[in-house]
Amino acid sequence: MTPCGCNRSVALLGGFFASLAACAFLAEDRCLDAGGRVSDAAWACELASGASASLWSLLSPGMFVVAALAVGVPVFLVVRAIGRRVLVSCGLPAD
Repeated sequence: MTPCGCNRSVALLGGFFASLAACAFLAEDRCLDAGGRVSDAAWACELASGASASLWSLLSPGMFVVAALAVGVPVFLVVRAIGRRVLVSCGLPAD
């Protein structure tokens, strides 16, 4: 049997979406710290002055990198390890 690459794909998607969730959390936190209010319907921050800004504009590229390294990579590693165990326990070759 050939190794299944699906394990790595699921782990990569899990890490990606975990990174996005961490970035959204950081952006919402920065919006609230600036005295704004997070919009319920859009990815926007309604500032105290009445202006609206995208949540993603509140984050610097460095914050994206830190979120990816601090959240995305550990999630990738954990999901990949769990996936390997499941594949091996089912008798399939992992990676």
